[in-house]
Amino acid sequence: MADEGPMTPEDAERAHLRGPQGAPDAGHRRMQELRKIGRDYPFICPVDFKPHKGSPIGQDPNLDPEFIANHREDDGAHYLD
Repeated sequence: MADEGPMTPEDAERAHLRGPQGAPDAGHRRMQELRKIGRDYPFICPVDFKPHKGSPIGQDPNLDPEFIANHREDDGAHYLD
């Protein structure tokens, strides 16, 4: 690598997104998907441990005393894969 000269930013980005043999790394795309899910569903449901938007939306369901009593998986706030 020292004989090839400095790496351009584009080369560095390609090297980062590809595995050692130059093939695309499937793990990178999966991590991007998981980050997106994490941003959209920032909480873990205390009942079924699935990603959850919150109760009410945007608030931690663990802090809502009535969340467990009123729990429904089809409430629109669960991540259903």
